[in-house]
Amino acid sequence: MSTLSAIVAVVKDPALLRSISFALKTHGQAVQQFNDWTMAAEAISRADCVILDTCLPAADLTAGLSLANHGMKLVVLAEDDKDYGGGNPQGICVLSKPLNGPDIANAVSALRKTP
Repeated sequence: MSTLSAIVAVVKDPALLRSISFALKTHGQAVQQFNDWTMAAEAISRADCVILDTCLPAADLTAGLSLANHGMKLVVLAEDDKDYGGGNPQGICVLSKPLNGPDIANAVSALRKTP
C-alpha cells in the first residue's frame, strides 16, 4: 500500500465515485470519497491530490480549481472541451469522461511524480 497521504475524490455521481475509489485502491492508493465539497474540506487540507468532478455546482468547481494555485495536484473529470488547466498544466490533469481502464490511476500516479 502507498505511504503517501490520501487522495480526496469529490464526485457528484455515487457510481462514478465508487468506481474511481475501487480503481485507485486496486493500485494501492488510499482514497477518501465525498460527493459534496463542504464535507470534503477538512480531508482536502491533508491530501496531496484531489479528484474533482466538473458536474459539481459551479461555486464548488471554482473553489476546487483554485486549489491548483496553492500547489494542490488536481485530476479534473470533464464532460466538455473547456480548458480546466488554468495556466498550471503541470498541477492539473484533465480526463474526459467516460474514463477508460486505468485512466484515473495513471493520472494520479503521474501527478504525484510531478514536483
